[in-house]
Amino acid sequence: MTSSDQGPSDRPRSEPEIIPPDRSNQRGGSRPHVWVWVADREGMRQANVTLPGPFTIFLALSLIALVVGGILVLVLGAVLIWIPIFVLAVGALLIAAAARQYWWRFRRWLSQH
Repeated sequence: MTSSDQGPSDRPRSEPEIIPPDRSNQRGGSRPHVWVWVADREGMRQANVTLPGPFTIFLALSLIALVVGGILVLVLGAVLIWIPIFVLAVGALLIAAAARQYWWRFRRWLSQH
């Protein structure tokens, strides 16, 4: 039995090469960044993504808070506009019930006289 008769081996064809970061050209004032490898039609290329700073994080959180606040205002506005309508409907039902009771009393009084 030859080695080609056996199934695929568990070992990769080549070992991955791990290259440590170059510390010699690191500037003291540079911001940290993340390297991302992107594969597209032209092949693999490297993209440098800078980590967000405090101001960017503050702006992003402010934008999220503004959107959530707007949604909250819309929802509360929809709820708060229904409260007076509900109160008016309940009041109208109570007045209608009282008017019906008085009407029945009046009809009974008319039928007795």
